[in-house]
Amino acid sequence: MTMVWKTTQEISKAHLTQVFSGGACNVLNEQGTLLRNAERDQINNWLTERNILFFDPQIHPDTHGMDYNYPVHQPIELAARKASKINLYEVSPLSFGGITSFEIAADHLRQHEPTIIYFSDGNPHQDEIPAHTRKGHPLFAPVGIQSTPQARLAHYREFIKNANNLRKYMMTFAREITTLTVTFDEKIQRGDNVISPRRMHAADMLRAVARAAAGDRVFVNFTGGPESRDDKGNPIFTAPQNPPEMELQVLLDQYVDEGNELRRAISEMVNVSVFTRVVYTQQSAILALEELLRVKKLI
Repeated sequence: MTMVWKTTQEISKAHLTQVFSGGACNVLNEQGTLLRNAERDQINNWLTERNILFFDPQIHPDTHGMDYNYPVHQPIELAARKASKINLYEVSPLSFGGITSFEIAADHLRQHEPTIIYFSDGNPHQDEIPAHTRKGHPLFAPVGIQSTPQARLAHYREFIKNANNLRKYMMTFAREITTLTVTFDEKIQRGDNVISPRRMHAADMLRAVARAAAGDRVFVNFTGGPESRDDKGNPIFTAPQNPPEMELQVLLDQYVDEGNELRRAISEMVNVSVFTRVVYTQQSAILALEELLRVKKLI
């Protein structure tokens, strides 16, 4: 970061937010330590230079002068997201991106656009096209997941956390979308979207939400019985807490596969238009922001 950003930091000014600059936040290094993701620094500098008020949910002492405080910052984030005229969501190859993908789906559902989806390359010091499949879908490439024990264990904890958070988010969507029905029935019906407790099912849940938001009647069946739900009734991911090394490797392979499939699902879900852009470099994100800021008459 090279300057003090013009960010929304007070609830009384959240309604003035012009851009929501969010998505990928902390990333794990090879030692399994969480580090601040700096991929949007250049973009946020550009916004500040143009006197654009934005909200960055990655609250950190380096950028905001303080650590994230949920009771203080979560209400500001909700208000800023609601008020923003343009959304910029970063999907990093170094973090799973589950909640980000559901936030993108939520904005699609609420027609809260314009939106820019920025698939970054994972390196704040360069500006390259991210690693991708032969068909062009960006890849999930968590650092150290195959090389260091500390990173493997840290990524496994993230795997469990992300799987459970996505299930809770799914329940929130079920309360908001009338065409989305959640069941907990061991008898699987034809047409059910089956979400088992031993797999993450991130892309399956995202596709279900996208179909329901488009008006299709969708049934999501969380199997596993009462022991696969928490004390509030939310479905849970029942991966073992301390798996042996061989099983850990298999589970982490599943995690990477799920991350790759989720990125493909995001690409398939988004209808690219004048108001929704998908970009792959910082420079292209800045160009898209400039165009959309002009469309919204903010510059």
